[in-house]
Parts: sequence; structure tokens; C-alpha cells
Amino acid sequence: MEAVVFKDKPQALAELYNMENITECLILQTCNRIELYLVSEEGEETLKTAKQYLANRSPLHYEEAFNAIEISLNHEAYKHLMKITAGLESMVIGEEQILNQVWDSYLEAEKAKVTGPILKHLFNRSMTVGRRIRDATGINKGAVSVGSAAVELAATLLGNLEDKKILVMGAGEIGTLVAKALARRCLSPILVANRTYSRAVTLAEGLAGQAVKFDQLQDVLVDADVVICATSAPHTLLSKELVSSRMSQRTNQNNLIIIDISNPRNVEKNVQEIPNVKLYNIDDLQLIAEKNLAERQKCVETACYMIDDELVILDDDLKKLSVRLIISSLLSDAEQVRHTELDKALNMIGNVDDKQRKVIDDLTSVLLKQTLLPVIENLRMAASNGDKDLIEVAIKLFDKAGKNGFDTKDVR
Repeated sequence: MEAVVFKDKPQALAELYNMENITECLILQTCNRIELYLVSEEGEETLKTAKQYLANRSPLHYEEAFNAIEISLNHEAYKHLMKITAGLESMVIGEEQILNQVWDSYLEAEKAKVTGPILKHLFNRSMTVGRRIRDATGINKGAVSVGSAAVELAATLLGNLEDKKILVMGAGEIGTLVAKALARRCLSPILVANRTYSRAVTLAEGLAGQAVKFDQLQDVLVDADVVICATSAPHTLLSKELVSSRMSQRTNQNNLIIIDISNPRNVEKNVQEIPNVKLYNIDDLQLIAEKNLAERQKCVETACYMIDDELVILDDDLKKLSVRLIISSLLSDAEQVRHTELDKALNMIGNVDDKQRKVIDDLTSVLLKQTLLPVIENLRMAASNGDKDLIEVAIKLFDKAGKNGFDTKDVR
């Protein structure tokens, strides 16, 4: 994941959008997932292209990256996204943060003008389902975040955190979750360090903690029990050289525990080679995650049933959406004809007052809608049933192919 992580998502979105056959795209990237959501008429071919694109981002680990990529198409892709927004695919089941992360990813793609009706409907619907599942099952109750899992790991390793000196690196979303989870379990003031010092001060003051400037980090290592690193920095913050230099001056007799839950990692891997230093990363949270899953199994089962019910509706919605442009064009053309002919008729009648004009206008509008209603319903039904032949006849019958470039491939 670290090898293929997107450091410039707007650029990556532009690259994806410019690929052949892709009409909409989105990138969802969190501390433990990198996912591409793509809309295309050529699903299987686009999957191959996208998989190649992702693996090529890591030439040194190409084969490993290529084999690690999982793919979902159509119905399975919808189901996967709903499971994500419900918190079922998170390392810590039921976590709340994924909802904001999913929606921020959609807004980012929308801002880049690479989304359309399919992703708009899919992501809006998935967000609604995610919230409804949390309300119905309580799957998000208690400590449910990667940050709280990191704190749980620290408590498991040390027995308790009450009198421990703990430094949190990062005052962003994850760092804040870590610090708040610690404040509930640690009697000593929490130390908070952040590249922007004012953010560290704000977070520390809210938790009766203490802010630390980044250039003072090495001084804290001399007597700290635990360091939890949760920043969004794209580079190393704790090197073997820096940590080693402070360990020789260490006054604390306990091991220094460092838990790095950043992506990419902010602590050099060879830090674990230093005597009396124990390094853990996001992979080591798996034990905590498994315990969390066991406690919430009943909620997970209920959530899965709710998702299955919702998928039936979503599948039908997306099929109907595929004829939306045809219906919209048909209605627009018909309305234009109605206005033209209405103006001619009113001019021929001559002197009519506003009330009479409104009656005639309403009459022609109702007649038009009632005439086209069966056509529209039959088009939607054809989309629901995957009847491309009927839709193709409609395109030819109403002369939409030549004017708007519609094709039966628009039916997903």
C-alpha cells in the first residue's frame, strides 16, 4: 500500500478519467485501503487497465502489488461500498470515521469534475445506508476506530496506561481520536505534537494535555513510555538515528513502545533494531480488530441483511438511471414542441385573458404528460429487465440516436 499510495489525488483522478472507456471515477484512500471506483461501458477491459495502472505505481513491487489487488464488478462493487460505509470492511468494525472519509473522497472527485449520475447516486445511497445501519444496530457504539485500537494495543502491552507518559504525534482526525481515547484511560497529561504547533495546542488544551513542538520530539523520547504516530506526513519523522541518539540518554527503565498507524509509515522500520525499543504498526492491530469483530458479530449479521435488501433497490435504481438521458431528451423535445404549438394556437384564438391562457396551458401540459407516461414507464421497465432490444427500438423510433448519440451500451 505504501508503494502505490496517491500523494497527488487530483492528478491521479485526471489520469484515470482520461483512460479509455472511463466516464466517471473516484479514489478512496485511507490508512488501510486504496480503492478505485470506476464507471465504464467495458467493465472487464477497464478492470484489467485499472489493475495494471495501480500495480505500475510500484515498479519494485509490481508482482506483489498486482496479486494483492482485489476487484469487484457491478452488483459486487455496490455491495462492497455499502459494507464500507456500514463499517463492515474496516479494521475496527463499525468505525465512524470511514463515513467522512468516503464522503470527502466523493466531494474531491466531484470537485475535479470526474463524477456523474452513477457515482452520485451510488455514493449518496451508500452514505444513507451506512448511517441507517449504525442507527438500527448500534454497531458503532463504544471504542471503534483505528485510533482507539492503537490505544487498546498500548494498554494490552503495558497492562494499564494510568501513570504512563504518552506522546501522540499528529493532531489531525486520527491523532485526535487517539488523544481522546487516551484521555479516558490515562491519568497523566497527554503530550501532543503536530507540524502546525497551534493545532497541537488546541487539541492538548481540550484534553488537559500538553503541546510539544516538533523540534522538541527527541527530548520527549528520553522518558516516554509510548509514542503513537498518526500523522499524514509523506515522509519519515522518527529515524533510527534520531531514536538511537535519545535512547542512550534515556531515564525511563521501561521499553519505549512506538505504535505507527500512519500511511505511509512515519517511523523507519529499522528502529525496531534498537535495544529496548518495541515498534508496532497498523498490521499489529489485527488482534484488537478480531476481538472487536467477535463482540459485534450479531450487529454484523443484521447489517448484512439490511445491505442485501438495499441492493435490490439500488440495482433497479441504477438500471433505470441508464435511460435517464433518453427520457430527459424525449420530454425536453416534446415540451419544446408543445410551447411552439401553444403559442401558435393562442395567436389564432386572439383575445384571451390570463385565466383562459392558464387553463389552455395546463390542458396541453397534462395531455402531453399523460401521452408520454406509458412510454416513460415502459422504458424504465425495459431498463430494469435489461431489455436492450426494446430500448434500441425506442431510440430509433424517437430519433434519439442521431440527435444525442444514444446507444444501447448506455444501458448498464
